[in-house]
Amino acid sequence: MITFGVLSISLLAGTLQGLVLAVLLWRSPANRAANRWLALLILAVAALIIPYIIGFAGFYDAWPWLSFAPFSYTLAFGPLLWLHAASLTGRAPALVWPHFVAVAVQFAADALVFPLPLATKNWWDGVAMAPIIAPVLRVASFVSLAVYGRLAWVAWADYRRWLGENVTDAVDFNPDWLRNFLLALGLVGLVWLGFFIANLRDPARDYFDQFWLYLIFSGLVIYLGVEGWRHAAMRYPQPTPTPELPPPAGKDWAALGRRFEAEIEAQALWQDPDLTAASLARALGTNANYLARAFNEGLGLNFNALINRRRVRAVQAWLADPAETRAILTMAMDAGFRSKASFNRAFAEHAGMTPSQARGALSRLKS
Repeated sequence: MITFGVLSISLLAGTLQGLVLAVLLWRSPANRAANRWLALLILAVAALIIPYIIGFAGFYDAWPWLSFAPFSYTLAFGPLLWLHAASLTGRAPALVWPHFVAVAVQFAADALVFPLPLATKNWWDGVAMAPIIAPVLRVASFVSLAVYGRLAWVAWADYRRWLGENVTDAVDFNPDWLRNFLLALGLVGLVWLGFFIANLRDPARDYFDQFWLYLIFSGLVIYLGVEGWRHAAMRYPQPTPTPELPPPAGKDWAALGRRFEAEIEAQALWQDPDLTAASLARALGTNANYLARAFNEGLGLNFNALINRRRVRAVQAWLADPAETRAILTMAMDAGFRSKASFNRAFAEHAGMTPSQARGALSRLKS
């Protein structure tokens, strides 16, 4: 008899919410590739939960022929996670299909057996699937998730570093939610590994003993969907390849850095809200590599810090002017900041206080 009780409904409720969010992500016009990889990851996790939803409801008892229905795509978790991160950060590979060969094998391991007679399936499960194939596929899934998780982490870290060195409003494109994705998946992976080891130690454990694991997977589906949808429309700056040029012999990076800084000041280039390292290099008649080395090695500052420090100093000067009547946010925009968040963060970093605290301190000095 089919009965949806507390166990099956608990898993079903979370899974359905995640599936709705996966559909929204798939249809999102921005970051199309990244959002679709994430939608597929949500679907893959949801597929893993389905056998437990229908199992707790009694489907397998009523229709035993459902055994070996191909619902497990755990070897896709890692590649989908990495492709999502790589697409967001401008590091998507040109060739994708090789990353899904393993999951195709995993699919075939169930799909080829699924149409066979029940007696044959039970025999195969006893002699090969349960003792050999399933554990091997599960271990491969853990290895895949670890390897691709590491690649995704590198993509996130490199992109975060690139933002700091190439755009002045990096805080507006903070990708740290992607890091939280990876940490959440890593934590779930450890719990999953713990259940796997427990099952190896005690083969008598049945699918009722797995309920809490799949409830966690259900929560993961919701988390991935909500966080992905929150950032679905964000259009992230994309790194562009910069040719590596050998430095000229005897290049004085400090002198070059000072010359670049003087030209930035003379042309008021720091006030351009759309300024990037690439556009600044073009304005100064140099290339992005030389610009980065002149700033980092010559001045001890990256592009972000140098430009935002100059903008903060401008706002500080305006705040100190007794005749100044503009609102602080207006000053920030006039100095080249694009958002309140990027201004507040830069001001706190370079002035050691918030803009409101600075205005209050100057007001007390003037009175």
